[in-house]
Formats: sequence, C-alpha cells, structure tokens
Amino acid sequence: MASPSHSQSVLPNPQVLVLDRVEQNEAGFVLEVSSSQPPRCPDCGKRSRSFHSRYVRCLKDLPWQGQSVRLRVTARRFRCRNPSCDRRIFVERLPQIACVYARQTDRLREVIRCLGFVTGGLPGSRLLPRLAISVSDDTVLRLVKLSVAVESHDDAIRCLGVDDWAWRKGQDYGTILVDLERHRVVELLPERSVESFADWLMNNQTMSVISRDRSGLYAEGAALGAPSAQQVADRFHLVLNLSAAIERALEERSCQLQLPAAEMA
Repeated sequence: MASPSHSQSVLPNPQVLVLDRVEQNEAGFVLEVSSSQPPRCPDCGKRSRSFHSRYVRCLKDLPWQGQSVRLRVTARRFRCRNPSCDRRIFVERLPQIACVYARQTDRLREVIRCLGFVTGGLPGSRLLPRLAISVSDDTVLRLVKLSVAVESHDDAIRCLGVDDWAWRKGQDYGTILVDLERHRVVELLPERSVESFADWLMNNQTMSVISRDRSGLYAEGAALGAPSAQQVADRFHLVLNLSAAIERALEERSCQLQLPAAEMA
C-alpha cells in the first residue's frame, strides 16, 4: 500500500486536498482526503472561521493500475458572518477538483466527455469499463450535452456545420450542429427534418456559411431558415466527390493505363 506522502501528487489539485489514508478493496482504491484551503463564502467571498459541521463527499476519479479510484472527501460547512450576505451556511468548494453536486472529478468527467464525443453514449459506456470507469450511457450523453451548455453562447456562430447522427443506426436519426470556427457542438436536434433545422436557424440568425452534405433535406432547411447564408459542401463530401471524379476519369481511360506485355527474352 502506498504511503500518503508519496501519493499526494496523484490527487487532483494537491494544493487543496490532503491525502490522509489509502485503502484497497475488491472494487478498487479508496482515498481518504480532506481539504486544507481557507474557507470562503461562495457568495460574498469573505473568509469564515465559524465552523458548523462536516460531511463526506464521494467522487469517482481517474483509475490507477487498471482499478477504479474513489475519493472520500471530508468537506466542511461554515457559517457566513457577513451581515450583508444572504447565505448563512456554506460548504467549502473544491476548485479544479469537482463541480458542485458532481459525482466525478473534473478530470474524469473530461475523459468521459471526450470519449462520448468520439463514440457516442452506448458505445462509450461499453468501452469505459475496460478503462476501469463504470458509467451509464445516459451519463456519457449528459456530460456531452452539459459541456455544450456550460460553454459561452454569447459569441455569434458564423460558420455552421450540419449532419445527421444515429439514435439507432438505420432507424432513428437526429441532427448535429457544429460551430466550425470554434470546433464545438452547439446543438443536438432530436430529429432529422426540414422543419426542425429551419426552426433552429430562424432562432439563430447569425450564420453566414452553412456546411452540409449533399442531402436535399438540409439544403431545403437552410434555404427556409437562413436564406441569406451561403451553402457549401463539407470537406468530407468534397473529398468524396473528388475521388469519384478521379475514379470515373481513370475508368474512361482504362485502356491507356494497361502496361505493355513484357517481351520474351
């Protein structure tokens, strides 16, 4: 079993957390930690010395040596003595460790979110246990959507990418909308239809360029919802069109491409 002094550096934000004890059971590692930061009210920012109580907060963290890791954080409650502050009792926050009410650390949520972007909800939930991270497909999708909602939407979207995505491949499809300048998903529409895409564009009249596939569905939706935006083919279909054109050109000249028979010595 590792010594706490040697394992302090593996904690998220070791300047705030102090490792008290490390335990190992059949489920993985359990790290007993406590907070060493000066308590400040999250509303007014005033420091408090009026201790109220303690409680234990459980957080899933990045796996280690192929086994899951869980943090048991002893969090403290304090009284805010600032008379101008509306909050009377507060719990110390865990900056760069975990969000309020979160059950995973920020760094674990980022791993799940990135994998969810690449694989999707159900495939991601099937792959994550191989990394000693056990979450449901709903959690994967929730973190993907949450990361989009948390990001600022104040900046206008000028270049929009649109494509379909599958709830169930070959049966149910939705629409994914991507900000091509910032490389982030801005919306997941539950269906693939002209009406839903056009309605979304009417509520977001900032697009100057819409990149899409060759489907007439999105072309019609873009024409209805953002008639002033320029429609262009996306990079994938440009390359696909180029490869198809080269293939046709080579087929037309297949006789000229045949190598002459080797002369017999």
